[in-house]
Amino acid sequence: MPSLKANHRQILAAQPIGGKRTRYRIEGVPGLWLSVCPGGKRTWYVRYQPGGRDSRVFRQYTIGDAKSVGLAAATKKAHDVVNKVKVHDIDPVEEREQKQRENLTFGDLFADWYERHAKLKLKRYETDLIYYNRHLKAEFDRKRLTDLKRTEIARYRDRLASKATPLVSNEALVLMNRVLNWALDEGLLEANPAARLRKVGKPKPRERVLPAGDITKLWNALAAMDTMTGEHMALGQKGRILSPATRSILRLLLLTGQRRSEVAEAEKVELQLDAAQPVWTIPGNRTKNGLLHRLPLPPMAAEEFRKAVKASPAKSPYVFPSAEDPNRASITPMAITRAMARVVTELKIATVSPHDLRRTVGTEMARLGVPLHVRSLVLNHSPRSRGITEAVYNRYAYDKEKLEALALWEAELATLIRPPQKTLTNVN
Repeated sequence: MPSLKANHRQILAAQPIGGKRTRYRIEGVPGLWLSVCPGGKRTWYVRYQPGGRDSRVFRQYTIGDAKSVGLAAATKKAHDVVNKVKVHDIDPVEEREQKQRENLTFGDLFADWYERHAKLKLKRYETDLIYYNRHLKAEFDRKRLTDLKRTEIARYRDRLASKATPLVSNEALVLMNRVLNWALDEGLLEANPAARLRKVGKPKPRERVLPAGDITKLWNALAAMDTMTGEHMALGQKGRILSPATRSILRLLLLTGQRRSEVAEAEKVELQLDAAQPVWTIPGNRTKNGLLHRLPLPPMAAEEFRKAVKASPAKSPYVFPSAEDPNRASITPMAITRAMARVVTELKIATVSPHDLRRTVGTEMARLGVPLHVRSLVLNHSPRSRGITEAVYNRYAYDKEKLEALALWEAELATLIRPPQKTLTNVN
């Protein structure tokens, strides 16, 4: 390893060798090293062996940037670190990490969890952030993890149940447990103070299904928006509040019964729209149950996808790209939920969500006589709901049956949205 004399001018003049990061040992100062990066950054650190020379493990204690930490200060810190190791048998890196853990707040932990785990692995990470900001941040953001008590969490759970609803309290408690359990896995906590706390609300199965009249009203409202002109926009007319892509997504939710994220985040490569029988193949990494899902598309659904693909920028991989970054992101599922809320409020329809459209499709298929196992396949429910034999041993794709079910529902929907025909009367 190259070395430098403990001289301020030599240290400032040190350059990376061969254009690569270079570590210089500082002569006459035990353990002190200087790291010089190609970009010019110089960092002091101490290299030591916890457990003495018998240990073959080396650790590195970072002191700081050489611009702000002079040679004298770095030398003193190096002596302190080496003294802790040799005289007191203390590992300075572990000591520093312990202090950081002691000062870590729940807000710090949530931010770390959100960036390193939620955004990478969870589909509903946006909802988690909203829940945190709305229900947990004010109470726990600055709370040190070492001061977080089980009784305190339980009392807040009860207050939130009274202030909001028991189900909101449940969701907040579940989110808190997920974050704290992740901290356990990462070694940031010794125990989860919220583990096994009783929930105060019992979830009720969601039952909202759109009646025929509301289906017609919603579809016709979306169709009316398709005729939007510059004059309408200038007047700010009500009802003309959704982008063409958002309207298309809502129509496809009602045509196919698929999940909000599956439609909003659809990619062009998943669609075979020019085949004799158009098919949409959703890969397993985008489905809730992790299984690839083939969905034959009847005429109205296929045509809706064709319009969307044509409107999407050619370089974007998404059928419904984000307006801010069309090449890297799609419209978010949360944006669809917010759009749906605006539409139903204006149409004076009882509160309905995108998932209620999916439930409506399943219910209408049942009314039309579609067998349960075919409905389950169309909606891509968990294999457990179809039985072990069906899930494990049956690899028949049921394309024919799925297409028949979707076509039957599409024909019914076409009847619902067809404008009423005027009756001619004879005048004698």
